Amino acid sequence: MHNGLSSIGKNIICLIILVMSIASCSDVQKRKLPERILSEDEMVEIYSDMMVLDAIKRSNTNVYNAYELDVQDHIFNKYKIDSTLLKDNIDYYNLEFEANVRIFERVNENINRKKEVFDSLNKVQDSLEKIELERKKDSIKTSIKPQIKKVITQTN
Repeated sequence: MHNGLSSIGKNIICLIILVMSIASCSDVQKRKLPERILSEDEMVEIYSDMMVLDAIKRSNTNVYNAYELDVQDHIFNKYKIDSTLLKDNIDYYNLEFEANVRIFERVNENINRKKEVFDSLNKVQDSLEKIELERKKDSIKTSIKPQIKKVITQTN
């Protein structure tokens, strides 16, 4: 997941910058405001969730499929929005360059924080698995020693 989040984050940021560059050439006066403007905080959370879910889908398809989760439905339900509202807000923020940059800087920070937590959890899980393996080895050794002594004394 580490590589998935990093590359997806970079790809999304590059894509947004490209879209913003193209959109900035259009006539800003003609733009239609969304019915409801989502806050920058909401956009950060939405984009972060989209990126994490996309990374999970790309990096661990079996786990993703086991949950039978539709990313769009999940986002729409979680944030109580629909596709039109999301699209209109994406279009709106694409023309608000400074706000969009702030949003994607925060998305990147969110993703990095989540990645750090994920990496820490993986380290803890690895440590626990090593401890469990050592415990099993010790258990086997202690249960086998009396049997070996018994076999040795019986053969003498």
